[in-house]
Amino acid sequence: MLQMDVDRRAGNPREGGGRSQSTSDSHGGSRSRREEIACGQAWSHPWRPLAGPALLERLRVTGRPRPKVDPEFVLRLRRHLDAELATGSTGEGHGDVDGAPGRGPDAGPGVGPVSGSRAGAPGPGGTFSRPSPLVVTRDRLTRVLACEAHYVATEFGERTPTPAMACGAMIDVLLRQLVCVGSIGDPMADGLAALSVDDHQRGLLSWIEQLPPRDREGLRAEVERQAEGLQLRWPALEPGWLPRTHEAIRAQLAGGSVELSARVDLAIGRPAEDEASVAVVEIKSGARRPGHRVDLHFYALVEAVRSWAPPFVVATYYTMTGELDVDPVTDELLVEAARRTLIGARALRRVADGIEPVRSAGTLCGWCAVLPECGPGRERLDGLGGRDTTRGEGR
Repeated sequence: MLQMDVDRRAGNPREGGGRSQSTSDSHGGSRSRREEIACGQAWSHPWRPLAGPALLERLRVTGRPRPKVDPEFVLRLRRHLDAELATGSTGEGHGDVDGAPGRGPDAGPGVGPVSGSRAGAPGPGGTFSRPSPLVVTRDRLTRVLACEAHYVATEFGERTPTPAMACGAMIDVLLRQLVCVGSIGDPMADGLAALSVDDHQRGLLSWIEQLPPRDREGLRAEVERQAEGLQLRWPALEPGWLPRTHEAIRAQLAGGSVELSARVDLAIGRPAEDEASVAVVEIKSGARRPGHRVDLHFYALVEAVRSWAPPFVVATYYTMTGELDVDPVTDELLVEAARRTLIGARALRRVADGIEPVRSAGTLCGWCAVLPECGPGRERLDGLGGRDTTRGEGR
């Protein structure tokens, strides 16, 4: 269940007084009201982003009971992942592991077969032959499931920085500063200073420094606008809630041959005892995309396997608009995340072992480096009249 947590309280009526009197039309509605809506004049403020305590309350209260900590379910989930990832099996998954009985209708869903999975590349004895662990991250999982060929082209090459990428990186570090310090000074200066101490951002920082003055000022304006919204709306977090920023979470599976790895923008809450008590929040400086939800489901799976207790909620906060999308964590969500992770991990193992990657048409095609020699991609582009304006990635 997805809840768009936006304050949709009634706004101010349009100029000219309150709502006009009107008669009902043949559809059971109001002629004047319908005309106002059609003209975009009904309300001057249809919704406002939540802020402060109201935003925090939406994050804490999801509309569902928080899940109970269930080590038995997590153990079954982990055993299933271990068995499937250690064998590189083809076709259907094994279903219940070690002949364990199902959980029953009252205990939530069991971990069933994983259908439609691509095979891995097994070595002697049916296990993967490479000694180093296969690291499965959110980004790798998303890209290899979108198109294996595009994944190979981007994994072993350098991604060209963009203004959106630069803005996202700076908003990330500015949130950390806001949570840890409580304030932001000069957003651009503070953001660049934070990036300068991260070796992984050296290339992006160099790109920003070489921007033409006009482009750099455009980037500054957007970073300042989003940082201002963040300071105005983001709630103060009590130290007792143990807010953690950029927290690395990892879980090893299949005897250490596979590692699930994630870095959480913000985690709030003490470790669970009897009831799930941690909220995970991802910060996005760009537009909302459907894929953002499944990214967070992967985070929920890693946390559940790592700590034996899932977060009670995963949420995405969009600094460009102030929207907060909240997804309560359920057993069903974790099972689907496990299925997706298994399919993606097998695909990652295939390409790591040098097997010809599968080419899949999608939103990545329009700017993919291998498009000239990709049949499915060219067919998609031809169907769009030779012009693809979609972009499959972005912060």
